[in-house]
Amino acid sequence: MNKSSIDIIRENHEKYPQLCHASNILKKYDDGQKVSQLMQIADKYATYLEENLKLVGFTDATIKKRVRLLNDYYNFIHNNNLDNLYSSQGKFRPTILEEFLYLLFKDFVKQYQTKLNAQDQLESGSVKAYSNLYFKAKSFDEFVTNPDMAVNEKDQDFAIYRKFVLTVNGTKTVNLQVPAIAIEAKTFIDKTMLDGIIATAEKVKSGNPYSLFVSVTETYDVAFGVDPAYSRIDQIYVLRKTTRKAAWANIDVDVVLRMFHEIKAHLERPWSDVRTRLNQEGVII
Repeated sequence: MNKSSIDIIRENHEKYPQLCHASNILKKYDDGQKVSQLMQIADKYATYLEENLKLVGFTDATIKKRVRLLNDYYNFIHNNNLDNLYSSQGKFRPTILEEFLYLLFKDFVKQYQTKLNAQDQLESGSVKAYSNLYFKAKSFDEFVTNPDMAVNEKDQDFAIYRKFVLTVNGTKTVNLQVPAIAIEAKTFIDKTMLDGIIATAEKVKSGNPYSLFVSVTETYDVAFGVDPAYSRIDQIYVLRKTTRKAAWANIDVDVVLRMFHEIKAHLERPWSDVRTRLNQEGVII
């Protein structure tokens, strides 16, 4: 008996829980939300996902194949007027890009997990990312005798992060997920969203100044006179190289390749080793 597209999606999600778009489809299917239209998408998505999971590695040729699959899936949804099947609160469309980032980087992360024997420490996917910790107490007496500690976190659409467990006073443990790469993934960015991304970058980088914070968006709708260069955002990648009001355009493979290589370079270059950066690259920061 042939498996249904929902069965295929469910099996792959059990194997890869980080597949957030698969999770989104399954939740809407299980809740009975617009199932007939959803099944059109699910049939296409099941093929898209299986073809993506067959690809191994992160060569330029492999990345180009992933982008072709992504464009094929996006175009199916767009051409069949399924873009706005669910409200923005349902985050259906945004999870396509968030999940693509996981598929794009998963084999690179796996390579580092194996190289560093860090399967239990290194992860990728959406996460509540550490931004800072602080001490708290109900009174000065308690601060002296039995202080407590709390953690501020920020939801990240995608991150490559290291897990830590801190112990306070030898009793309380605090779990931290500290990103080396933090990505805000958007369908589009307008001025209000840009302000929020700038604030998030500040918080995330206060927790790890060596992290790379970028935003990845399909289109960009901020006035060209607004320059985010002054902020702590390291880069904004606009995958369709256009605005939301412009004609439909494919995800640009060259932008995806640039994003991947610049993120990869950040993880492979020295961070606080000033001598090595000076000798190898002739730069300090």
